[in-house]
Amino acid sequence: MTSNIVKSKLTLLGTITHCPNVKAHFRNQATPCREIIDSQGMSTLEDFQVPEPWNGKIERAPLLFISSNPSISEKEQYPSWNAPETRLQDFFQHRFGGGEKQWVKDGKYALTQDGSYERATPYWSEIKNRAFELLSKKAVPGTDYAISEIVHCKSRNNIGVDEALKECAQRYLSRVLEISSAAVVVYVGKKAESYIKCVLEINENQSLVGPLMHGGRKRLILFLPAPGSSLPRKIDKVFSKEEQEMIRSFLAEAA
Repeated sequence: MTSNIVKSKLTLLGTITHCPNVKAHFRNQATPCREIIDSQGMSTLEDFQVPEPWNGKIERAPLLFISSNPSISEKEQYPSWNAPETRLQDFFQHRFGGGEKQWVKDGKYALTQDGSYERATPYWSEIKNRAFELLSKKAVPGTDYAISEIVHCKSRNNIGVDEALKECAQRYLSRVLEISSAAVVVYVGKKAESYIKCVLEINENQSLVGPLMHGGRKRLILFLPAPGSSLPRKIDKVFSKEEQEMIRSFLAEAA
């Protein structure tokens, strides 16, 4: 990885984790992100859990999963606003492995404040399974796939996402995609799917499009229902055999 790519990645990581909209809100300035920021219930900026830029080695992972926004846990050892820059870089680049701590075990158990691990995060568990199906091999979290979101601030049950979505996407989505080397980008859940299909003018019934230029690279774009949805979510239930072969061939060629 060239020094320019490293610099761009770390600059973007710092920009997202310290988004000016968060600072503006705590200065009582108007922002479309008010509801999602308020949902954390923090009275001071210092206690605010930083927006989540991505998780994993985004500049190398062949798969990138993008959902609407990250959920929140008060138990996790998650960085707040005053966390040192080095901590932020270590946490988000090595959250799934290789960092100063084992921030997440087995790609789905988050390290808590008391040193134990939370129960498996349903979203992470499902993404790991979908990556396994797409790659036809055991997927290494953070290496074989990275995770990001369209809206980077954390909230429960998508609180505030609708209001913040356009603002956050226009600020950061293309920049996140530009540092990703993923051959396949998977949009997870209806909110992420609807936004991207509108922007790219994709037929609402399509679950696979491409290869096409997306974020400066030729990629396949996939759409999957959110974890817990009543809709089929396994790869062999969503895509035809021909589509599955196309996905795997494209991943192999891009490797």
